[in-house]
Amino acid sequence: MDNDIKYTNNPRNGKALVGVILLMVGAILLLQQYIIPGWVKLWPLWLIGWGVFTGAKSNFQKNSFFVLVGLGVVFLFTENIHNAGGFIWPLGIISFGLWMILRRRNTYDKDYWKKHYSYKWDPSASASAVGGTPPVEEVNYTEVPPKETYSGYAHAGDDYLDAVSVFGGVKKTILSKDFKGGEIVNIFGGAELDFTQADINGRVIIDITQIFGGTKIIVPSHWQVVSDLAAVFASVDDKRMKTTASPNSEKVLVLKGVSIFAGVDVRSF
Repeated sequence: MDNDIKYTNNPRNGKALVGVILLMVGAILLLQQYIIPGWVKLWPLWLIGWGVFTGAKSNFQKNSFFVLVGLGVVFLFTENIHNAGGFIWPLGIISFGLWMILRRRNTYDKDYWKKHYSYKWDPSASASAVGGTPPVEEVNYTEVPPKETYSGYAHAGDDYLDAVSVFGGVKKTILSKDFKGGEIVNIFGGAELDFTQADINGRVIIDITQIFGGTKIIVPSHWQVVSDLAAVFASVDDKRMKTTASPNSEKVLVLKGVSIFAGVDVRSF
């Protein structure tokens, strides 16, 4: 099986990204030549621009744009204002703490997981597509929200994952036979997820936000892994054994989010 991680490749998105980058480079060079003094450091604008672009792709619903824009603003102030780090970094830590509190409150909303990680399937559309066979009567299934249990370092009702690691580590074995996705946040920490005893149906999304951390994901060898991760001084490495068999297109794990000075390792045993 070809176990290489697949990367999303949309030509229109690629051209748009190149266009935005060229516009930013040209504008910054022009401003530095005629308007902005030479001592002003504008490199943090790259983080802000990347964050805005990443947020626009997800309608500003993902964590990655918040992290990139926040870091860009912090570095922009600390690099250009004398002694700004004395108050900017504490404000940044306070803002991050408030974001974590609000985020944790939302994850306990019974509709949160259904809204962000639900998989929609239309049985009538599938039936009508087979030789004109009339569609079967639609049956409404009620999704059960995750159990509201918190172990101290990871929260999940096994079908969903919500792991946060700050100056620490999370190690979790997923046992669900219908895993639907989730989120990982690592700040100077790491996470290790073992999916060897789990199963998925269709495309499942894991949103990763990590700064100076790392994530290790162990998956069954027949799963297909797709990376749509924004990596800044980071990498996504597939360390699974290469085989010649075709991957299972019905079991696709999609990695989204942002990784800054961090890495993601995908393995299988």
